[in-house]
Amino acid sequence: MEAKRSRGGARRMFILAGLTALAAGCGAAEATDAGAAPGELEQALGACTHSVTTNTYVGADYWGTLVFKNTGTVAIANPQVSIDVPSGVTCDDDQPGWTHTQSGRTCTFTRTSALTVAVNASHTFYYSTNSNTSFTAANVKVQSDSCGTTPPTGPGLTANQKKVAEALTSIWENDTPTLNYAYAENIQDGRGYTNGRAGFCTGTGDAIQVVQCYRALRTEANGNRLAKYWSALTVINNRFLSTGQNQASTAELDAVGNWTADWAASFNTAATKADFKQCQDQVSDALYYTPIMNEATRWGFTQALTKAALYDAAINHGESGVNAIIRSANTALGNSGQVAPVIGYNGITENAWLQKFLEKRRDVLASDSTWVEAVDRVAAYEKQRRVGNWSLGTALRNDVRARDCWGTSYPASGYTVRLINPDGTWSTPSSSTYACQ
Repeated sequence: MEAKRSRGGARRMFILAGLTALAAGCGAAEATDAGAAPGELEQALGACTHSVTTNTYVGADYWGTLVFKNTGTVAIANPQVSIDVPSGVTCDDDQPGWTHTQSGRTCTFTRTSALTVAVNASHTFYYSTNSNTSFTAANVKVQSDSCGTTPPTGPGLTANQKKVAEALTSIWENDTPTLNYAYAENIQDGRGYTNGRAGFCTGTGDAIQVVQCYRALRTEANGNRLAKYWSALTVINNRFLSTGQNQASTAELDAVGNWTADWAASFNTAATKADFKQCQDQVSDALYYTPIMNEATRWGFTQALTKAALYDAAINHGESGVNAIIRSANTALGNSGQVAPVIGYNGITENAWLQKFLEKRRDVLASDSTWVEAVDRVAAYEKQRRVGNWSLGTALRNDVRARDCWGTSYPASGYTVRLINPDGTWSTPSSSTYACQ
């Protein structure tokens, strides 16, 4: 979104089929582990299943062979194999790329180097023990971070982590960590009036959803100053939907009244403040926060910092825009097939993925003459990645620019430096030192 007073990035665009209902996510049941035996016995591993087709141990050779096939829909990355051997038997050899531990009868083999078993592919696993008696390994299990349960949808961040994430994004949007519900301005970016805590625009299909929600809570006779704009908003939104183009004109709104004054007054008036705030929060969560937290779950991201970076990108670029950057990061890391979850696929770590995502987003912003003004917002997340503030549990500052992280060719955006505490409270430091570490 184009920032207020030339501080943020370009406004995202929505192609909405109409005013949408607000949606809530639902959970999923956990997968269960089952023992395996020779034959085509399936084991549920969430989104990933496998079958064991060979399970032999030849005592004369002190040698065991397991062959398992990936019968699921996602690749198995860096599998962990566990087996139960007969009582008194010791697993005693590690093949290249593997190491093992033993607890009682259970031997667990984990990877020391990257291994991916593609969908419908088979992998042959060898092991050795001190037994010269043939047997069939029991309770064969193949597990992986890329399999596991289908994670439930939901909030994604703790209450305090969400406050920090929203405060950071608010700096880029309004130059303050305090969410600016009263803000309204035509910043001449071709998207009409830009408004409120998430920069809802009258020309892109999201400001009208705030007004729709507000009309359901409060009538014009009951103090709703925006109700009178409904017909004009509908005309603009229909034009947006029919053309697929952002709408710059505010003529229909201006013919009705003073839009910016009425938007601000809706929040600044005590009687209507709570309802108006509720609607902005509700639409922001429905359009940006909840969908992007669900995307984070889909791709296997677990860290608050990654989720905060994705949330900011969603506000800036919209759902389709952030998904394009996600796909670009996946491809750059060798996941051109967009296998989900990406974490664990071919050894990809969340640290490596976030680094690549931020670089790709930086390039998107820097390549556009308008968006380049907001390139420093990406650097703030890169700094937290480098210092390891994954849980957002350490106070942070936005005293970092793209040029501090990636070279002096990037312009300085000029955001005011703020300090944000882990509980979301904030202050303005008396001094700051720009650095990416």
